[in-house]
Amino acid sequence: MFCVRIMIRLVLLYGILFIKSIAGWSDEPHMIISQIAYDILTPHHQSILDRIFEKSYDDKLRSPIKAAVWPDAIKPIDPRRAPYQFTVRRNEILDIFNDWHYVKEPYNPTGIYLSPYDMYAHKGKNTASGITKHIYKTLVGVGRRNLTGTYYSYNFYLRFFIHVFGDIHQPLHTINFFNSHLTSGDKGGNLITVTFGKLVGNIHYLCDNVFNSRKKKWFNSTPQDIKKLADKLTTTYPRTLFPRQLRIPSDKVSYIDEIVSESHRLAIDYVYRQLPAPILTKCRQFPVPKHFITQLKKILNKQIAIAGYRLAEYLKDILDNVPSDL
Repeated sequence: MFCVRIMIRLVLLYGILFIKSIAGWSDEPHMIISQIAYDILTPHHQSILDRIFEKSYDDKLRSPIKAAVWPDAIKPIDPRRAPYQFTVRRNEILDIFNDWHYVKEPYNPTGIYLSPYDMYAHKGKNTASGITKHIYKTLVGVGRRNLTGTYYSYNFYLRFFIHVFGDIHQPLHTINFFNSHLTSGDKGGNLITVTFGKLVGNIHYLCDNVFNSRKKKWFNSTPQDIKKLADKLTTTYPRTLFPRQLRIPSDKVSYIDEIVSESHRLAIDYVYRQLPAPILTKCRQFPVPKHFITQLKKILNKQIAIAGYRLAEYLKDILDNVPSDL
């Protein structure tokens, strides 16, 4: 009952401000990651990718850059995400892929009891890491064999691969925090609300759009906009800054686990260890200092750049194995 009263009070005090802060789900980071990777590809690889997406069944998201947001666009309607610009849109029910966007690796610093499901939910194929591995192995395994795959299957696989590969670089897509108040987890920070001045929002959402600094939506972003943003980010964070992160081994499948572990550690170090872990609850808002946001924004922008650089290396392998008759 106390929790309910607190939540009602928070809604009354912050309702309008909070609604404003979640009104626009950002597609920008996904498009920037795809743009960075695309720019690294050779003209030959770019032409293969262009040809596949030109044969898309979705004429609104046909470019390799905007195709990166498709796995979010097909989710059930959420006011935080960019909707299709249809005069009338039915409420979508494609929620079967929702788990593909996350790796729910537990972080349990206070040592509460976890069910077997919560302990092992991050394992298996139906997670962001499992799906990324599966698609990479499948498309590389084609080995340029003719009469293998269709434009439909390649569009589906590549859209999810590009998108989910980006997701595993967002630290809060790789963690599920537990304490005595959040015995089923915090859903990657979706149940933790932080405040800084007039900024109010759940920490997952704020990381998804880099604290409201990357909120461009796919339907009002031109190719020139995204290209400019990608160029600016790669100028600020060139590949030479990341020799360790870009030392990708030949076993790229196993390396996906390293990427997830790296993101998981970033979530612990730059989010949860900066917050009062034992008392975190969905019933309160937690003020954060300016350096918390400044530091985390820097980490998130670096992760966007690194994701783009790494994605290019994975796409090269995939595109080298596309059948010549496709």
